[in-house]
Formats: sequence, C-alpha cells, structure tokens
Amino acid sequence: MKTIVCYDDNPDYGGHQVMACLAIEAMARQKNIRLVFFSNPENSRLNQRLSKIQSGTKLELRSTPFHTQKLQGLKNRFSQKNIHALRTLLEAEHPDLVLCIQGEIEDASLALCAGRRMKAPCISYIPIPHRMTLMGAKLGTLRDQINSYLFRRPDGWITISKSMKSLLEERGTKRPVKVVHNGIDTSHFRPLSKQAARTALGLPENKTLIGTIGRIEFKQKQQDFLSRTFSNHWKNREDMHLVFTGDGPDEMRLKALVKELGIQKKTSFLPWQEESALVYAALDFLIIPSRFEGVPLVMLEALACGTPVLASARDGMKDLLPSSWTFETENGDALASTFEYACRAWKNDIDVLQKKIKSEYTIGAFQENFRNVLLSFLR
Repeated sequence: MKTIVCYDDNPDYGGHQVMACLAIEAMARQKNIRLVFFSNPENSRLNQRLSKIQSGTKLELRSTPFHTQKLQGLKNRFSQKNIHALRTLLEAEHPDLVLCIQGEIEDASLALCAGRRMKAPCISYIPIPHRMTLMGAKLGTLRDQINSYLFRRPDGWITISKSMKSLLEERGTKRPVKVVHNGIDTSHFRPLSKQAARTALGLPENKTLIGTIGRIEFKQKQQDFLSRTFSNHWKNREDMHLVFTGDGPDEMRLKALVKELGIQKKTSFLPWQEESALVYAALDFLIIPSRFEGVPLVMLEALACGTPVLASARDGMKDLLPSSWTFETENGDALASTFEYACRAWKNDIDVLQKKIKSEYTIGAFQENFRNVLLSFLR
C-alpha cells in the first residue's frame, strides 16, 4: 500500500481544481493506494466536491492551517517556522508521494518548500505557469524574479499542454514535465438544436451570434477588447449580435462600456448557466480573446458541441485550434479578419476537431493518463 498526500491551501475554487478532483476521484478507487487530501477549510466548493468523492471511496480528508496569501512566493522566504510545521504535518501521514495542486506558481507553494527536505518526491500539478507580469499581477516583474526559486523545488511536474511544458522549461525547471490533457464529459457536450437553444435562452433567432462564456474579468479574459472590436467592425451590421455569459468582478464595468459604445441593443447578457451546452448550441462562434489561458474547458466543450472557436494565438488555444481560427492577441483587426475567413471555411475543420476532442479529451482519458503519470513518479 502506497500513500499519496495531496495538498491545496488555496481559498478559491477554479478550473484546475475541477480537473484535480476528477484525478483524485480516479486515484481514490485504486486498491493499492491510500489517498489523503489536505485542503483549506475556507474553500467550501472544493471541500463539498471532495466530500462527495469521499462518500464512495477511501479518500481521507484533512484541513490545513495554512492558506495561500498575496505575495506568497516572497512570504515563503520568511516562513521557516510554517514550512517546518507543514513538513511535520505532511510527514505524519508517511507519504510515498506529495502532490501539490497549484493554479499558478504561488498557489500552495508553501508545500513545495516543505517538500524539499522530505524523502517522498513532491510533484506539482500546475496548468498555468505564466509570468505574473503577463497576468497583470501587482508587482508582477518583481514577483517573477522572486518566484524563480519555486521552479527548482518540485521533483516533477504535471501540466496540461505542450505550450505549458515549454513554459515550465523556459522558466528554469530541470525536472521531468509530463503533459496530461484536460477532459470533459463528451456525452453531455454534444450538438443540440440551435433554434431551440436560442429560444430557451431568449436570444435572437435570426442573427449571427458571437460571444464568450466564463468569468467577466478584463485583465485576463478581455471582454472589453471584444466589445470594442464588435463596435469597431460590426456595430452597423444588422445580422450581428454579441453575447456575454457569466459574471465576475468587471461585470458592471462591461455593461457600462457596452452602453458607452452604443451597442447595448445588439448585446445580450446571460447569467452563468448550469446547462452551458445550451449556450454553445446557440452561438455561431465562441470567442476566447484571453491574454493567457491554460487549455480552456469552454474551448473543449464548444468543439464537442460542434461550435467553432476563435481565439487569441496563445497557450492551449494555439496548440489545439487551426491557425486560421486564431488571431494576434489584443488585435481587433486581426480578430475581424479571422472571423470573416472562419465564416466561409469553419466547416472544413470542425469534424476533425470534434473527433479529436471525443477521443483524446474525455474525462476517462484524463483520469487514466493522470493516474499513469502519477504512478510513474511514485515508482
């Protein structure tokens, strides 16, 4: 019997934890694995998900007294007492491997420091190893310099695309980096009736609908850029309509911008949808104008539904999408040109992409690949 200890002290719940929980669910079914998970008690969504997994498996849940804070990479330098306390807490479980679940490099990084002097290997699962400068973080350049030591801490890495693997190597890691693609429920995300979806969501039925789905946050997701591009290129086209689905810190700013641009009559705002497959079915094109991403689940879900995706030529979008479906980040003219081309030619590529998602990006494939990679580090 081998013991794997998972650690995540982040108080927030994100897409990387959705995927991590799917991996935990698969690992917890292994008869020869004892699985222990330390989580932040403030992260209610994560703990609810872990409790559901525990009810049908042997997963053991623990609380950590530590949590990721702003400037965590710097604070680790002055936290020898906490590092020692966390090392003692983890070693009490007699781990054969420690899995540190990180959204970006500062998240749960105290465990990377605690794992440095442990006998068990410490592995990081990290989907977004981007620089803080690119992510627009406060004191980004300084934090990137400070955080460089964290890329030398883990004994190995699991990430989600070849672009992310290259970025980890570029940032200085000399340890093995394994790629495990994200997975989605392809039985749920499938083509639906466009007209029925538009009727159900109250969207125009005879327009070309483009839009986004997800957290409304300008710094990364760039809904403001999409609004301005729509105003500059399609404001006077009667057949065009813009759709924003979701909520977030910049929701009110986005609504004010749409009004300022005079496109409010050509824009629809939808709250977050539990049945997001309806949104994909309703849209003619999903737009992902982000400055950075990992491998967006919304991209995989839309493609599985047969909806074409136009995205900035970054990260997982660049890895998966045809180059003719991508555009230079923050370049409105480039997005407009990509859209015009895609309107004519998207059907040439969608079938191949849909088949790729259904074969390589399923939940089953993700769980099997993650389990095999983790066990390879364990050996």
